[in-house]
Amino acid sequence: MKTITSFCVAVFAFTGCHGSDVEVSRPLPQRGYIWHREWTSAVIDSLRETQRRMNGVVLLGAEINFGAKSPGIAKASIDWEAVRRQTQHCSVALRVAPFAGPFRTDDAPARVIAGVAKQLLGDAAAHDVKIEDFHFDFDCAQKNLGTYRTWLWLLRPIVHPVRFVITVLPAWLDDSNFLPLVREADGYVLQVHSVPISARGNATLCDLKLARKWIARAGKLGVPFSVALPTYRCAAGYAPDGKLLSVAMDSVQPSWPPGTRILEFGADADMIAALVNEWQNARPPQLRELIWYRVPIVTDARNWRWPTLAAVMAGRPPKHQLNVRQEGANLIDLSIVNAGEADEQLSLNVTARWREGGLEASDALFGWSLQSGNGRAVFSSVAQNGFRLPPGAARKIGWLRFDQPTNLQTEFSDQSESLR
Repeated sequence: MKTITSFCVAVFAFTGCHGSDVEVSRPLPQRGYIWHREWTSAVIDSLRETQRRMNGVVLLGAEINFGAKSPGIAKASIDWEAVRRQTQHCSVALRVAPFAGPFRTDDAPARVIAGVAKQLLGDAAAHDVKIEDFHFDFDCAQKNLGTYRTWLWLLRPIVHPVRFVITVLPAWLDDSNFLPLVREADGYVLQVHSVPISARGNATLCDLKLARKWIARAGKLGVPFSVALPTYRCAAGYAPDGKLLSVAMDSVQPSWPPGTRILEFGADADMIAALVNEWQNARPPQLRELIWYRVPIVTDARNWRWPTLAAVMAGRPPKHQLNVRQEGANLIDLSIVNAGEADEQLSLNVTARWREGGLEASDALFGWSLQSGNGRAVFSSVAQNGFRLPPGAARKIGWLRFDQPTNLQTEFSDQSESLR
């Protein structure tokens, strides 16, 4: 019976019956994007960790921008020897910045795209790296989906026999040109995260209600697909009329004009973990894998760390645990330690209490204030939005010195508590 059931699910997945409500329940393969142009030692270290924790990696190979008079081509400085040594399952992505057209197979933009695609595949082959997928990442305006297919006709024979995958936006799913478009490829990645293009409303980086709706819709189209989920935070700058100007990421720090409204957006680890858990237990058979944007790299300030991503990949909320560490007998240094799995925003107080001895001297370190008296000292974060402490990190907050050895008891409280 178990064999028959598995066969039936496989038949539904293969035929992709439109409107089918069949669901499958088994572990989802999970890969990650390395989206860095400059390959530092931190990127290479992360590649090694990706090999241990994930089913593969998708490397940014190059970005093309047709906005200027001559095309701008930014190739990533991929360490192909490190890739060959440290990963068994590798794919490469070519990103094209927004472009209004026209879309042809024989004009200058087409020749640039074809040339860069050949270079990337050639670089990998020259270092004996097997590329499993070639990803073409282009946020086409929906009105141009019909003519955008021209670029896919151009690329598919260049990429062959490597699997050809395109990135798509949720707004395309109901367009009449969508199915003809994705059938020009071997699969597609549905990106369910984006920075809101307008400051109006309660927009988020990843709306889980919409994500569920989009995955259910894609599952009824009968074409295998992956889902790209976010791991990052960013700051977005909006003009007075509410339109998006630009986005600050780890590698991009724009300068905004006076009057810019700046909003922070971030991936909610607890909520995305719930979504992953749902899909692990029941999902459309056409949903074949998750791809995380981006792989954790220790030098990134606006991205999850590995403990956070590992928990979310397993479909469980990351553990939250802050501790106060005491060092020294007298003087006593105090630090906050993140012993959990998620970033913590340190907008809080740390209260130290004692019964014996008198406080002779004390001080708070940068970013903290200190009030003391009546056998206790309260350290308070004075930063406007607090401090972000990643998993495994510690931050010193200040020190206390007494007239004799003293046992301290410490606790956290919110910033509504004051010294009384």
